[in-house]
Amino acid sequence: MKKLAALALLLVLAASVFGAYSSFRGLGAGFVAVGIATDRAGLSMNPGAMVKMNGVEVGRVATVSSTESGAVLELRLTPDAAASVPSDVRADIVSTTVFGAKFVTLSAPVGPVLEPIRDGAVITADNVTVETNTVFESLTSVLGAVEPHKLESTLGSLSTALRGRGEVIGGSIDDSAEVLAALAPRVSAMQDDITATADTAEIYAQAAPDLLSTLENLTTTADTISSTSEVLDRLLAGLTVLGGEADAVLAENEHGIETVLDLLRPTTSLLAEYSPGLTCFIQGVDVARGLAEPVSGGNGRSMLLNSTFLLGTAPYTYEENLPVVAATGGPRCGALPQLNLGDVPAPYVVAETGGNDFDGGTTAPSIAPDSILEFLVGGGPR
Repeated sequence: MKKLAALALLLVLAASVFGAYSSFRGLGAGFVAVGIATDRAGLSMNPGAMVKMNGVEVGRVATVSSTESGAVLELRLTPDAAASVPSDVRADIVSTTVFGAKFVTLSAPVGPVLEPIRDGAVITADNVTVETNTVFESLTSVLGAVEPHKLESTLGSLSTALRGRGEVIGGSIDDSAEVLAALAPRVSAMQDDITATADTAEIYAQAAPDLLSTLENLTTTADTISSTSEVLDRLLAGLTVLGGEADAVLAENEHGIETVLDLLRPTTSLLAEYSPGLTCFIQGVDVARGLAEPVSGGNGRSMLLNSTFLLGTAPYTYEENLPVVAATGGPRCGALPQLNLGDVPAPYVVAETGGNDFDGGTTAPSIAPDSILEFLVGGGPR
């Protein structure tokens, strides 16, 4: 009886140990198997390591195996936890300390939750905690690439160069800090300048085809000048001779030329003031010429004219009508260059010239001679 009780107790203990072991290894039935591919698993990643999501344990690591490209971890997730793990979950292999044991942490990406992860899915580890062996490996590679004696020589030279220059270096650092502090308020202006420079560069980029075309045209011009260089040389030589001759002529007559220019100044100033009137007068004469050609024959060889006597205005008399050069008022074009019947006769402009045909109140010519002889010598209309 005691033997049977001892055997039963032994079987219960064995079953408990096996169940605990199976639970620890994650090998129990009904679990969801998920693989993690990583370039390395690192130290202290062993079967039975925890798998967490949002700080809650959702499974265990079943196996860790090496491959040519790294390592593969096989996870066992509990069915209830696997139902809340999305198919696009991310995995990281982390540890609490540099020398601590590793575990797998799962994190769901931001966004809508997709369908739950399925049995047999394989995800890639985004990050593996850096370990001391990795640091030592990198350090060993650096030390292998850098020859120690050369490094020692470089550090010694650097130490010699810096010895006794602490104050100078400190002053340089202070000066640099002041320069940076002065530049800080101008950062926005510098950004605006950079933006404007980018806009200018874009304008030049758009104008680049036209600039290239201009350069091509200048190449053609340069070729033309190069091919006619002898002609240009002769032209420049001739201009040099002409310049010498002109200099001699101008030097000899400079005083006379200055006098002529001084005398022409009032005349040219008056012509400049009345130039609009001269323009409309010449245009009006041209219009009259075109209208008169058909009337006068229009064949370019003869002219048909009808002549008659017309009464004129009162003649000028001595002393009362002596010429006076004092007319002012600027140019007057009136209806020129095109005249209509309503514009004829044109209004009489009274100016200070020494004579006025209508000064006595006469508005039309009249015949009032004392004799036929007086009429013939200018005693007609008044």
